[in-house]
This record gives sequence, structure tokens and C-alpha cells, in this order.
Amino acid sequence: MKLLKYAMLSFLALSCFACSDDDESAIKNDMIKKTVSPAIAGEKIEFAYAMGTTNGRISKAEAVASIAGAAGTGFELNSWFTAQTGMDVNGVHYGAGEDVPIQTVKDASTDGNTSIANMMEKVDAHYINPTIAVGTSQTDLIAATLRYNYVVPEEAKGKTFSITFTGISSTGDRVSYRTPDYKISKMDMKRLIELENEGACYFSIEDMKAYTKEEVNAQNLSGKIDFIYNYQDKLNGFDYAHSFVSPATDPKFIAISGIVPSGATNNTPMEQRANVHDAQLKGSNPAVYVDDIDFETLDLNGAMNYILNLKKDDSAFMKTADGKWAAYVYVNNVDGSGKMTISLKRYPL
Repeated sequence: MKLLKYAMLSFLALSCFACSDDDESAIKNDMIKKTVSPAIAGEKIEFAYAMGTTNGRISKAEAVASIAGAAGTGFELNSWFTAQTGMDVNGVHYGAGEDVPIQTVKDASTDGNTSIANMMEKVDAHYINPTIAVGTSQTDLIAATLRYNYVVPEEAKGKTFSITFTGISSTGDRVSYRTPDYKISKMDMKRLIELENEGACYFSIEDMKAYTKEEVNAQNLSGKIDFIYNYQDKLNGFDYAHSFVSPATDPKFIAISGIVPSGATNNTPMEQRANVHDAQLKGSNPAVYVDDIDFETLDLNGAMNYILNLKKDDSAFMKTADGKWAAYVYVNNVDGSGKMTISLKRYPL
């Protein structure tokens, strides 16, 4: 039992045993959902599933998803422990406090809704008991915390999903944990789209893509263009810089004469937000996210159809003129040569 206590210590710092289907069983389990961002199609949702036994060793873990995940769903081969001091493992140096990988899964597979991890029989004893030096001995695998990744499938948009985890010991003891139901977003997301002044500056929210004027004309896309990226340092004496204009914007706010393609007439309401830094689009903390509710409650009545002088980390909410889509556009980067990198979330209205 002392070894089991050591093995589960790091996991118990985050959670405690609960939800076992047999409190008298020798095998116990627990789970945390590590990903806190909205569940969007194509994105990975990470879980940590812990199991440990006082009878025999752990031999297998299963995860059954209520909706089959997309490619990439399944268990990872490595578990992780936190280095107490600096150490070298498999030729890599890890400092104190860093996570160190150790293989605890012999092989893993996913078929439809079900993922299986067959466990190693023995692991480095340090993983079970950190007082034992790394590389000095092996011991039976009596406890492990596994990483399980669920990749949200396209067909699950707007639905809920859950995962039922099961741990099985070498003596046949079983324990299960069913997660709560998690909502899957209706949003789509696309990151790091390059815009260029008088180049790929014509943007379609429906397509989540920037086009050149030649592409707009050749593919008859004028009716799909929701905003145009303009760059000019000054316009009529005021700061203009990196700006978005809808095709229907008053020409006095459009810096480049003739940039609106023939037939492009969409009047796209847009509202600048200076302090909304979505972590999924920004790629870093703080863990603040634009979610479905932000679009469901979005009110752009009275919004302008242009935004001027955008800077890095600015953002904007928009709605397409036909009322089919709302979008949140985040400015990842700008430069002084008339280029901008954006990411966006799109929501069906």
C-alpha cells in the first residue's frame, strides 16, 4: 500500500479517488479533464486517467467514448512523473519540477468508440517510489496515470460526449469511471491566416479564407467577401494603419482606391475588442476563451462596418450580411509592410 501511495501522490494533488463502481475493490481509479478550452471539431481534449491496485498489478485500461473520436483519439504510451531533483533519463536531462516521461503502456489501439491500453508488466521502480534512484531496479506496475486524447469529430458539433474509463488488474478486478457529459461547440476555428495589403486581402467568413483580387474575379467570389484588409500609415491626417473595411464601407474610409472588387457589396457589421485575448487563437495564457454563448448573445446593432488602426492582440466580432455566420477575428501579428496574421472562430447563426 505504501508503494501505491507514492505512485498516486502526484495525481492526488489534483484530485481524489471518487466514482469507483466498487468501493470494496482492490483496484481504484480517478480522472481529471486537463483541457479547459471549448471542445471544437478537430481539437484534442486531454484527460488524465489514474488507476492503482493493491492486488496484483494493473494490466489494461479501456476508454469508451459515447461518440467515436476522430483520428488521433486514444491512449499515449507514456505516463509522467515530476522530477524531485535534477536527473538524466534516457540521455535527456530534466530539472527539478519538470515532468519526466516513462513508458507504462506496452501497446495502445483505438477501434471505433473503444480505446485500449495494454500495460507494461514492470517499470522503473522510481516511478512507483521516488525514493529509489532512477535506473537501479524494476518493479511491478501497480499504479499509473495515463494520458488519453479525444479528438473531436466534425459530426459531433453541438452535441455532448462522455468517456467511460475502465481499469483492469492482473487478478481480474475491474473499476470504472464515467465522466460528466461535455458540450461540443458549434464553432469552427482556423489559426494563423496571412493577409497582405493589395494581395490576399479579401476575406470570406464562410470560407474562413483570404483571397487575392485575381482569385475573387476568377472564381466569382465577390458576393462572399465580408471584409477587406487595408494598410496605409495615414489617411487624411489620422492614423489608419492596419484596418478592416466591408465592401459597403463609405469610400472615405477605404485607403486604397479601387480595391473593392466589382460586385462586392456586403455590409458587414464589426466591432473592435481591445482586451479579449482568446487563448486558443492567441496560443498562450491567460485561459480566456470565446465560446458559443458569446456568439449567441452577440449584439452588433449599431456597429460600424469598418475598424481602423488595428494592432497586435486586438480583435473584432463580426456578422455576415446574410445573417448566416458570426465570427471572432483575432490579430496575431502585424508588421509595417502591410501584412497581418489573423486567427478566427466562426459560428453558425
